[in-house]
Amino acid sequence: MSAPAVDLSDRSAECVLAARDGYQDLHGSCRQTKDVPLPHHRDILLVKRCTCWCHRYSKCPPGLA
Repeated sequence: MSAPAVDLSDRSAECVLAARDGYQDLHGSCRQTKDVPLPHHRDILLVKRCTCWCHRYSKCPPGLA
């Protein structure tokens, strides 16, 4: 059986690529650390923050703590 799929849709391009072997150092290049709202519209996001575990505001996945 294969490993369960991980949802990467809320991660930045850098963190998605860093999930692959040999690219782990790209986590440090992620700058998508906060939500960016559309000007004059607080409820509509222009850019959503990255949900990768490598950021301080995200919880570390089990087994990596």
